[in-house]
Amino acid sequence: MALGAALLVAVLLVVGREPAADAVGVLRPPLLLAALALGLAATTAQALRWRAVVRAFPGAPVPARRRAVAEYLRAQALDVLVPGGVAGRAARAVRVRGSGPGGTRASAAAVVSERAVGVAVLLAAGAAALATRDAGAAVLAAVTAAVALAVAAPALRRLGPRAGAAVVGWSVLGLAPLLLLFVLAAAEVLPHPTHEVLPHPTHEVLPHRGVGALLLLATAALAGMAATAGVGGVGARDAASASSAALAGLPAADGARAALAYGLLVLVAAAPGAALLGVDVVTAGRATRGRAETSPSAEPSGSAGPSGSAGPSGSAGPARGPEPS
Repeated sequence: MALGAALLVAVLLVVGREPAADAVGVLRPPLLLAALALGLAATTAQALRWRAVVRAFPGAPVPARRRAVAEYLRAQALDVLVPGGVAGRAARAVRVRGSGPGGTRASAAAVVSERAVGVAVLLAAGAAALATRDAGAAVLAAVTAAVALAVAAPALRRLGPRAGAAVVGWSVLGLAPLLLLFVLAAAEVLPHPTHEVLPHPTHEVLPHRGVGALLLLATAALAGMAATAGVGGVGARDAASASSAALAGLPAADGARAALAYGLLVLVAAAPGAALLGVDVVTAGRATRGRAETSPSAEPSGSAGPSGSAGPSGSAGPARGPEPS
């Protein structure tokens, strides 16, 4: 939490507070609806990727589609709301685990493998966006993507080529809505390019502003959110977007502005999962109160219980508890 907060403060010290104030302008009904729809589309694709990867681990049960989506929604809400960004993944591994020996380990390995494929696809997209802008950064992104893919390689080999290709395909389908959401957020809050005369030939120094530039910022921001720092990637996401803005032909303030606006929409997209967590809490509370109300109370020694009769020695016979539901 301290690292995420420090990164955010550092970004705001460099670019000023104006980007944070401008980012609030993204909270308009059309964009809120877009965040919910695109977030659900991304979550569904990622949940189906998880189901596909789980098949490579015999000790982990394969969740039904509806449960997989619901568990992924819960996990993403926890990742956004709980410091560290891994609580949801850990909870998903524990909640959907096998009952036999090694069941939890197999479930955790499936979660790690499917997330590794997602990170590999994201970094590969970043390498492609950087290819014509910064060769060194593109190579670094490609190498990191290869490392992430190597983590998932054992699971992909067990699945076979066809199922492995499906996992990669679900990863692409899960990434596309998030990139689109970032582009929508950036288009809403970034100032439109002007044709002012600048003191240097920016068309030779900076790339052309456009969708490609916004996709570069988006991949940087999403990669920053993958860092296990802060809450919901706050700070790391904004620092990554601001520091890569120059490669996209934008000032650092615009990179921070777009990332902050996207972060607000990510919170909106996490609302369905947060609602499910709220239902879980209410249901668990009711179940706990119900058990407390139906449990038999302790009786003094030597007296008959309410539903038992005194035995030969004067002690109460065993009282029958509630029937199992």
